[in-house]
Parts: sequence; C-alpha cells; structure tokens
Amino acid sequence: MEYEPTSPPARIIAAGRKLFFERGFERVSTDLIVKEAKVSKASLYKYFPNMSDVLMAVVRAEGDNFGSGAPIQCESREELKDALISYGANVLKFLNTPDVIQFTLLMHEEVRGHPKIAARFYKEAYERSHEVLASMIAQGQSKQYISSRLTADELAEQLMGMWEGMRWNKTRMGLAKRPFSNPNGWSTKCVETLLASV
Repeated sequence: MEYEPTSPPARIIAAGRKLFFERGFERVSTDLIVKEAKVSKASLYKYFPNMSDVLMAVVRAEGDNFGSGAPIQCESREELKDALISYGANVLKFLNTPDVIQFTLLMHEEVRGHPKIAARFYKEAYERSHEVLASMIAQGQSKQYISSRLTADELAEQLMGMWEGMRWNKTRMGLAKRPFSNPNGWSTKCVETLLASV
C-alpha cells in the first residue's frame, strides 16, 4: 500500500527504516518511532498495531525498491543479451548502495526471531527479481534465442547466483564495504558466461 510521502504512515515507515538500520529491530521502541516520525502513539497504533507491522511495512517498501526493471520485448539474441546485462547491472547497482547492504544485514540478524518477516523480504525482493528474470529468459527460449535443457526458472537462478556470487556474501558478512566495483562489467561477464553455456 502506498501512502502520501508526508502522511503519518509514510513518516512512520521512514522513521522505522532509519531507526532499524541504525539500531536493529530489537533496540527500537514505539517511543523512538513516534518521536522520529513526529506522530502520536495513537497514530502509530492506528496504522501499525505492533512493531512487527512497522518492520513488515519497511520490508515491503524495500522490496518495491529492489524490484527494479521489467521484462523487455527483444527482437534478437543480441537485444536479449543487452536487456539481461542492463537488468543485472541495475540489480547490482541497487545491491551496492549502503542502505541496501545495511538493510540486508538487518534482515539476516532478524530472521530467527521473525521468520514471517524474513519470508516476506525474500518474496518481495529476491523472488520478484527472479520472476522478472525468468520471464525475460522464457521469452528468449520461446523465440529460440536460448536453447537449453534447463527451464527459464533454473537459468534465472543460475544467473542471479553468478551476479551475486561470493562478492555479495562477503559484503553480507561484513568483510567488504561494497560488493561490486563495476556492476556493468560484472553483469556482462555473467550474462556472457550463461549464454555461452546454452
């Protein structure tokens, strides 16, 4: 659900996002959120009955940001390759941003205590991106730009895995500050590797 940027629920989500990123979910109280959002406790509870609902709204908003790009109609294998590279570069640029890295670290800290929220984040972010990518690959298969015994879902999973790779895992573990020094170049290498194998 979208809210007007200055509405109380939008301010609560923005405050929750800021505070969760800074302190982690367990160290954020309703008092901190209402102070940061400049709303009353009654307003907070009107829109979000508990703190998990605030975190869920933040997760939903982050998922909307994560799901960048859309399937593109491609008229040749080269156009499909360019579309895949562009989509991958956009995903990697998004993953490179400090806020996204911080949010992912937060989600990894919270998964055990809040499995429903973790599942929602996975669905809103990773699953949505996988569906877009699989749709692009399926289009390539239907037009015979891609020939493989693997399904579009399997090829999309392989490509997402190549894009993120060890670089993203290293960053999620706090061992690197930024995973992708050249998102366009890395996306190109991964797409070319995938297309060379099919």
